[in-house]
Amino acid sequence: MSDFAEMAEAFEQARTAPDVTDRATGLEEADRIGGVAMVRERLQGQGAEECEECGIEIPAARRRAAPWAVCCVDCQGLREGRV
Repeated sequence: MSDFAEMAEAFEQARTAPDVTDRATGLEEADRIGGVAMVRERLQGQGAEECEECGIEIPAARRRAAPWAVCCVDCQGLREGRV
């Protein structure tokens, strides 16, 4: 089953759940599936074109050197505590 299909199923279960606790559980499951899909994409080398932190375009040279990158060099340095 694809990640999208699993997420759709979890959302449908949350939508039709009989009580608040079951709805919350379904939404948490959908969120978990979405997070797993995002990590899979990053591990497969599908990074971002724009920095998640500052929104500027990640230079092509950085995307070639680190295809999984989701931050520009400056913001990555801040994340890692180097700056």
